[in-house]
Amino acid sequence: MTSAPHSSTGSAGPTGPQDQHDAGAPCGGCGPSGSSRRAFLERGALLGAVGVVGTVGLTACTDEIRAEDNAPSHHVGGSPTPAIDLADLPVGGMTSVMLEGRTLLISRPEEDEVHAFSAVCTHQGCTVAPATENGEEVFACPCHGSHFDVTTGVPYGGPAQKPLTEYTATVDGDQVLVTL
Repeated sequence: MTSAPHSSTGSAGPTGPQDQHDAGAPCGGCGPSGSSRRAFLERGALLGAVGVVGTVGLTACTDEIRAEDNAPSHHVGGSPTPAIDLADLPVGGMTSVMLEGRTLLISRPEEDEVHAFSAVCTHQGCTVAPATENGEEVFACPCHGSHFDVTTGVPYGGPAQKPLTEYTATVDGDQVLVTL
């Protein structure tokens, strides 16, 4: 009977079995030392900890962005942009329009009075839409039930505490202009 030759790295030493990899292996964690598994596990634990800290940091950042105290009450700046024809928004009506990548809620309570608001809920950023609740016209958030007044954007039901961001809106001839 013949036995296969053993390399010095394959024999059991005083600390136990050694790895069978070359010391110059490109993986960086492999080699003849008995601590390569420990190093691998330590690196994995470190990467896991970094991932947890990063996730907590991003969550805190997102919460800060969503914080009701940070929600602007009125959009400032920009130029008047045609949003909708008056013929498509009767007196007492409301609608949702997409304008330059923004979803806006527009209401027309009187002949020459219009209001425009961001459709982003000030509670947690869901998209608010026109709705009728208990016979009343409202802007409603489908996520958590916040309701907003269609002329002021002020919440009066649900968890939202801050009003929707208002945009300057005017009637100009046969169009509604919104300043973006």
